[in-house]
Amino acid sequence: MSRADDLTVLLMDGERYPENPYMSLSTGALRELGADVRTPELPLLFPLTRTALAHRDADVMQLDWVYDYYIISPTGDELIDRAATVLRAVTMLVDLVIVSLLPVAVVWTVHNERHHEGKYRRIERVVNELLFSVADAVTVKCHAAIETIAATYSFADPADVSVVPDGNFIAAYENEASDEIAREELSIPEEAFVCRFFGLVREYKGIPELIEAFVELDVPDTELWIVGNPHTDELRRELETLSYGIGGVETVFEFVPDDRIQHYMNAADVLALPYRNILNSGSAHLGLSYGIPVVAPTIGCLPETLPGENFLYDPDDPDGLARALRRAREHPDLEAIGRSNHEHAVEQDWETAAARLTGVYRLALDRSGSGPIFERA
Repeated sequence: MSRADDLTVLLMDGERYPENPYMSLSTGALRELGADVRTPELPLLFPLTRTALAHRDADVMQLDWVYDYYIISPTGDELIDRAATVLRAVTMLVDLVIVSLLPVAVVWTVHNERHHEGKYRRIERVVNELLFSVADAVTVKCHAAIETIAATYSFADPADVSVVPDGNFIAAYENEASDEIAREELSIPEEAFVCRFFGLVREYKGIPELIEAFVELDVPDTELWIVGNPHTDELRRELETLSYGIGGVETVFEFVPDDRIQHYMNAADVLALPYRNILNSGSAHLGLSYGIPVVAPTIGCLPETLPGENFLYDPDDPDGLARALRRAREHPDLEAIGRSNHEHAVEQDWETAAARLTGVYRLALDRSGSGPIFERA
């Protein structure tokens, strides 16, 4: 496995998402390979340029979720939100141009095709197009993502995009509670079939469709648990109204501490991820890591992330989700699928991901000597 002793990497979002296991696991693996990984605190104005100048010995600047650099938290006033976002986006564009002229190589990992809630699409398009043009290397999580971003963005050249799949989350969360203990903890009958949604509850994740498909399933001793903190109060109210009075539907609309995740995961028979749109899914990796069969649509990276024996369905089929749930409910050996999922997760280690990312960093360093932005675009 290649070493990275001579690489100094600025992980720009490391301090912004310290609770995200993706960040901690990726950082740890890079450091195990010998890389000097720094997670700087970012100044509000021109964070890229000022950070690069403060770390003049850095080789690579790693960017991840770039829309958080310019989309502000809602103030309650749409006009103020839009004006502030436009101003920050303009600053971001200038920041990108300046940092592209500095010696540090810029590497962007594309986690999403677009912002999940579709905020400021035109602004996002301009920022992303510029970032594709100035980045010395781009990474995605699967081969399908290359096609997706190439079809979406004019400056996304497939030849400049590398696939670096995620590792697993096995080491990130406790997993000591048995299935029996987990069910006892949550007061779930032993004979019940439990379909679980787990994760931050957001509009694009298709929870209303999951509730409707569960109602259509109409099978005794079957429960649907929706577990996670709703993104907005409006969404919480919508789902509470939709699920009210439906037998077998349990909602746990709250943040789940890390040590409690094992109970919700191990008490489930299947994990349902009925996304309306998605590129990458951390929840899918979580399900694999806990050895749970997954119900999910054939979109984004999900077909490459999940082994084929899971319950994938065509998102364009209006009955696809309901049929996938029924297949899962009637499957004779879900435990075998769960074991296969866990074995697959074990093979997806962060050391391999870090080694691939190190190769991308070296490629970016080679490319970064090719001149300023107007010569590379």
